[in-house]
Amino acid sequence: MYRILVTAIGSFSADIVIEVLREAGHYVIGADIYPKEWIADASNVDKFYQVPYATDAERYVETILNICEENEVHYVIPLTDPEVDVLSGLKPDFREIGTDICISDEHSIRLCRNKYALSKFLKEKELCNVIETSRLSDSELEHIKLPVFIKPVSGRSSIGCRFVYTEEEYLCIKNVLKGEEYIVQPFVAGEIITVDVVRDQNSEVTVSIPRVELLRNSSGAGTTVEIIESEELERTCENVARETFISGAVNIEFIRSESGKLFLLEINPRFSGGVKFSHISGYNVVENHLNCFTGRPIEDKKINKMIIARKYTEHVTSEFSG
Repeated sequence: MYRILVTAIGSFSADIVIEVLREAGHYVIGADIYPKEWIADASNVDKFYQVPYATDAERYVETILNICEENEVHYVIPLTDPEVDVLSGLKPDFREIGTDICISDEHSIRLCRNKYALSKFLKEKELCNVIETSRLSDSELEHIKLPVFIKPVSGRSSIGCRFVYTEEEYLCIKNVLKGEEYIVQPFVAGEIITVDVVRDQNSEVTVSIPRVELLRNSSGAGTTVEIIESEELERTCENVARETFISGAVNIEFIRSESGKLFLLEINPRFSGGVKFSHISGYNVVENHLNCFTGRPIEDKKINKMIIARKYTEHVTSEFSG
């Protein structure tokens, strides 16, 4: 049994992460920026802590370190990008107190989280097709073809993303975002495919579970998906994961254009919000992610192709008398 701290337990992936860890007999500590009564899964962990925002890095790290020391935590599993960003450079500090952070190493995280650097890297290595990407600050109107897609270089959950259709809109947005790091890409129509990828860095075994996102919400999370098999996707994910030194579970997003061409959009170095879809299809991403850090081999891929729809349920977290 391990003592495991799971952060951001109000996020999409938390439910299945906690469920799998608890079923395996681990002692699970949950943390979130909101009070216990606001978080449905707070009642499903052995212990709960409210913590500062990860963007308040100094306070956040101090709090997480204290929780780990106080509870003799073996592993930390961060579930959101801001936490991954902050913790990736501190893995040696946590190892000094006997705690391992279950994410890829810092250089891998930094590459994956920088959409401009990642696109350039993948293109130079000829690992896959990428959409032509330039910095907004360097992009002149006469050199781009509208419509375009603009997004933060290290964004998350579709925050700050927007389509631009006219010259006036483009010039206005470029002026408003002056000094901020954004990228520009030509608009590509097609279907979004998310792949849950688990890579054991020791054995270099990689497992990929692709799904077509039939319906998505405004944050870019799939709500109805189709689990598929694709040798092309699996081969691409294996090569990309190897060259970017992925360790454990990540999710890689692609778009298949109307002509059938696959483009890699981004790598999120954490569980996908829809990781439960892969679990339902037959592959335990959470358990095998943990195996990558405990020294156990990851399981072979065994999935069933299916369509899965997500629904939301309500939970009473606190009752008041009178």
